Amino acid sequence: MERTVSVPLYIGAFLMSLAVFLLGIYVGSTMNSSHLASISEDVSSVSDRVASVQLIMLMEGNSSSFCSAYSSELDAIDSEVERMGYMLSYLEDEKGVYDNELKKKYFVLEAESYVLSKKVKSLCGDDSVLLINFYSNQGCGQCKEQGTEILEARDALEAEGTDIKLFSFDGELNSSVADALAAQYGITSYPSVVINEKAYDGFREADALKTLIKGSS
Repeated sequence: MERTVSVPLYIGAFLMSLAVFLLGIYVGSTMNSSHLASISEDVSSVSDRVASVQLIMLMEGNSSSFCSAYSSELDAIDSEVERMGYMLSYLEDEKGVYDNELKKKYFVLEAESYVLSKKVKSLCGDDSVLLINFYSNQGCGQCKEQGTEILEARDALEAEGTDIKLFSFDGELNSSVADALAAQYGITSYPSVVINEKAYDGFREADALKTLIKGSS
């Protein structure tokens, strides 16, 4: 008994599969755009909070009377900044979604947070360790691994009671603030780290980073 091929049936199945595929792409694209818009709004919101802290510092001069408030607000700001950084990294690494202009705005916010942290550290005797991770998304084979090692070292030391504030900058994004910080600390290769304003170039494992961080206090 001969079997007949139903051409319309196969065409219908193909069109249905194509429609599902295109719908998936559309939904994914819409969700990614929504995430980027949400991050952009968060960057603007936290930037306003940073500006408020900066204004209070200017008004108070070198007074340490607001140190408790400074530290509390900066901790909240740093937490938000780090969360946004994770979201941007997730979109890049897992979704292949890049928005360089948004990332540059995020780097401005990071740099402002870093400068404020330095000010509070100096003014209030804050003992936080300030760590900058300079990386590149262009041909840096060990940059992602370096980020993992930094997080491992930070988590281990924070479990021991050391407060570490982490800032990360793509040194080849053509970001003016990232370029300025790299020039300030003499960064010429990636990965490189700056721990309490002292620069170290080249890849370093978590244990080596822990030693450098402990020695920087």
